[in-house]
Amino acid sequence: MQKKLLIIHQGALGDIVSIFTAIIRLKEKLRQIDIICKKSIGELTSFLKLTDKYHPAESALFSSLFSYEADHRIVDILRPYDEIILFSFSEELEITIARLLNKKIYRFNPRPDASSEIHVLNNVMGYLFQNGLISDTKLTATDYFPESVRPANNPCDRLKIFIHPGSGSLRKNWKLHNFIKVFEKIRSLGMNPEIITGPAEENLAGIMAESLPAGTKIHNMQNLLDLAKLLSQAGGFIGNDSGISHLAAFTGIPTVVIFGPSSPKRWAPFGRSVEVLRPATDCTPCFETEKSNCTETKCLELTTPDMVVETLLRIHRK
Repeated sequence: MQKKLLIIHQGALGDIVSIFTAIIRLKEKLRQIDIICKKSIGELTSFLKLTDKYHPAESALFSSLFSYEADHRIVDILRPYDEIILFSFSEELEITIARLLNKKIYRFNPRPDASSEIHVLNNVMGYLFQNGLISDTKLTATDYFPESVRPANNPCDRLKIFIHPGSGSLRKNWKLHNFIKVFEKIRSLGMNPEIITGPAEENLAGIMAESLPAGTKIHNMQNLLDLAKLLSQAGGFIGNDSGISHLAAFTGIPTVVIFGPSSPKRWAPFGRSVEVLRPATDCTPCFETEKSNCTETKCLELTTPDMVVETLLRIHRK
């Protein structure tokens, strides 16, 4: 009989979207996969049919798992699962869960050590394979956004290009004037660029509105389900290293991602049509090892708007 699996992951959007392909592989062998994660991400995984059900990590009941004294009512919820995959650096959390349940728990680090150049997805796939949870570590093009959840009444518009100029850290952001130049260039080529900003980026949306032509569509997305639907309708996407860029890549649309201080060897988004831009520099990516960027930030500044547009056009033609 196929087993029921629970995944526990406290990470942000990019952390979890990075392992969506691994979850798809897990579904090949398991009857049911549920997840404890942030509510907004859980809604997304259920919508994409990656998980059957989700439990919000923010709720008092589930957040008690991450405290010294777990609420024992949680045992009734966790008991039906045959196995648990815990993405956490915390051995204490593993001990807490093991104390509550007599279940097999696989604890994996959410990401490899910062000194390692292995990709986060490959790292997870390796763990799963070593523990017999998947049959191999192959990544195939069929592992991405399922057609069954693409809005049937809102087909893809190949001329619509979404631009997301933000990310979870200002350190990773290409300068806004570069995105404005990209917008102008794309528009001059007869395409329809639109701006996307995330839930905590209202100020960024305002700046872009003041800098771009009147009537420019700016989508300040508050809901990840709406964001996924919106992305699936576009002909392309341009953005920084961010969770939204990972989601865009997962939908299968042509995606150009501008990397700077973070390492594409570790964090490049996976998808059918993804290109990462990061210039060759004499320094190594420092986002995970240093508190601030270099003064010159060549890793971002050497990428030009023309490079970005040319890359988009190249993958857009395929």
